[in-house]
Amino acid sequence: MKRRHFLTATVVGGTAVTLGGPVFLRRAYAQNPIKIGLPTVLSGGNAQYGIQAKRACELFAKDNKGKGILGRPVEFIYEDTAADPATAVRKAQKLVEKDGVKFLTGTVLSSEALAVSAKCPEWKVLLMSTINGAGALTAKSYNRYFFRINTSGPMGARAVSLYLAESSMKRFFALGSDYAWGRDSVQSFTAQITAAKKEVVAKDYPPVGTKDFASYIGKIKQSKADGVYLVLPGQDATIFLKQAHQFGVTREIKPIMEIVELENMKAVGDAMEGTIGSSRYPFTVDTPKNKAFVKRFHEMHNVYPDMFDGETYEGLEWLAQVITKAGSDDVEKVIEAWEDSKYDGLEGPFFMRKCDHQAVQPGFAVQAVKDPKYPHLIPKILATYPGDKVTPKCRTEEFA
Repeated sequence: MKRRHFLTATVVGGTAVTLGGPVFLRRAYAQNPIKIGLPTVLSGGNAQYGIQAKRACELFAKDNKGKGILGRPVEFIYEDTAADPATAVRKAQKLVEKDGVKFLTGTVLSSEALAVSAKCPEWKVLLMSTINGAGALTAKSYNRYFFRINTSGPMGARAVSLYLAESSMKRFFALGSDYAWGRDSVQSFTAQITAAKKEVVAKDYPPVGTKDFASYIGKIKQSKADGVYLVLPGQDATIFLKQAHQFGVTREIKPIMEIVELENMKAVGDAMEGTIGSSRYPFTVDTPKNKAFVKRFHEMHNVYPDMFDGETYEGLEWLAQVITKAGSDDVEKVIEAWEDSKYDGLEGPFFMRKCDHQAVQPGFAVQAVKDPKYPHLIPKILATYPGDKVTPKCRTEEFA
């Protein structure tokens, strides 16, 4: 099967409920779906993120069966980008021009999101991030057709830094993947931890897809740091943690992750116990709405939701809310409806800032722990920070 034919379409919703107008027009409207395109990673080392986005769409489809949005069915169309920015742009353009998509989401690497977002003003379509961490997306590379629902890299670094400010650790090694998210987060962490009167003793940037971290692990061990701050995506993080454990480094130097992922916990196992960091969405958050979501998600997929399962679902629910508020899927009207809007998320209250389209939301510091109720390590919430404390100043990566 050719990759471009991997595309899958899922239609949810029911009959139109539009009032007025001839019957045949109402039926035509009911058959005119609201299309959401996902140029996402479905193959290779970062496929776990595209799979999470897809799982969230599938649950959203099930939850909204017979409802739709504005009485219209919702159609999800998936394209595999293979984590390549040029491919992401090409697949996004196909979704817009051939499939008639007005709303894009599911971009995985920040380099993909930056490339696709730059084209959205030309295409007049909206890109909703539920995964991408690069601070630049809502700062120097901001445009009005991009909205970020998820916690950004600087926001994750902020939550971690606030937690570490109260710890006994003083010296840190920063290791970030050599692309936008990794470099942005290391820069943000360095600025914030230095402001807390602590020290980043060294930094390094391995390429995405690194398979052998031995040279980096050697540098980390020689640094005599108290902790190593890690900004590594998916499979890279799993490989690093396994190798660092084999070298005995994680027993001497505390792993501190910009995002503590459930997928890594399952892949690394007990060797990851005690790892701390931020979480953009910990499935253990104790709200009634989240508990109900986790139950439905587990019943459907037989796994517990990871970070981007939760954040993608929140994005879809919020998008549906603002389309309904706008009374139309006209992109300009949806943008206006979304700006300065509120949303009751799985984790708590969200607010969409008009000034930069960054969602203000709670931040979490978590630790990977064992719990007899689960077959794998889970993220235990160590601290929760209010949105206004972990969100940077508008269109910057800086904090007050």
